[in-house]
Amino acid sequence: MRRTSVTILLCATALTACGQEEQQATAEGRVADTPVVMDAMAPAAAPMGGAYMAEPELKRGAQQAQSGESYVYDHNMTVSMASDFIRLRFERARDKCQNDAVLKCKIMSASFQLLGAPDAPLPVAHLTVALPHDSVGPFEQALTEPLPNENKDDVLVKARTTTAQNVTSQVKDLDARLAQLKNYRDRMMELSKRGGKTEDLIKVESEISQTQASIEQIEAQQRDLAERIAKENLSISFEAQSTVSDAMQPVRDVWQNSLRVMAASGAAVLALIVGIIPWIPVFLAGFFAVRWLWRRATRA
Repeated sequence: MRRTSVTILLCATALTACGQEEQQATAEGRVADTPVVMDAMAPAAAPMGGAYMAEPELKRGAQQAQSGESYVYDHNMTVSMASDFIRLRFERARDKCQNDAVLKCKIMSASFQLLGAPDAPLPVAHLTVALPHDSVGPFEQALTEPLPNENKDDVLVKARTTTAQNVTSQVKDLDARLAQLKNYRDRMMELSKRGGKTEDLIKVESEISQTQASIEQIEAQQRDLAERIAKENLSISFEAQSTVSDAMQPVRDVWQNSLRVMAASGAAVLALIVGIIPWIPVFLAGFFAVRWLWRRATRA
């Protein structure tokens, strides 16, 4: 019995050390994965009516399966337009992602805010979505389509970048770690079935519990990584640009508020008159005093 207990403890210690060495090795290997900006891989854009329409996306999923490499793609776009259309375009893109089942789109983050003075607010919007590879092009094309009463020449894609990160080693590391942990858990379960001292069995059960927790954690990481590989992140910044419509906005504001402006000007004149009235006697007294002194001086 003593020899069996010693054997169990030695096996548990050896397997634990092996697991720690593997985790350290995979952590060191993970450092080698660095994102690479691949402008050449970004879909080419051609001007169409003032906007930029992305060409059809490459079948990246099929290419990855053929090459055996796995990539995570991140796109960043800056779309400029008249400030009056920022909210409408932002809400249209957000609703399309939520309601268009064909796109299989998922909203990662969305924000809209008004900056500046309350009488002249500047709208700022940002939207980040996750899309399958084949849905990126159609979503970008729908994004730049003109809104009602909008000039299509005022919609411009000012910037677009694509970043591709090779995550092949991460996929292999997770697979290897998961296989090792499952093997380790199965061995611990076999040892627990052989029996032994209560203290030894408690230690073995603790190792099994910790290993199972690590397995579930790695499986969650695998699911997250698989979703990142299957979809591409698209971040869109909605930016206001100076257009003829924006330049004429102050004139329209004054015309619409002409009665208010006239009333404000009349109130200013009335305030000036009311402010001058108390000083009229002082001015008259000064005028007659100066006149009396002048006459007296001329007589002398």
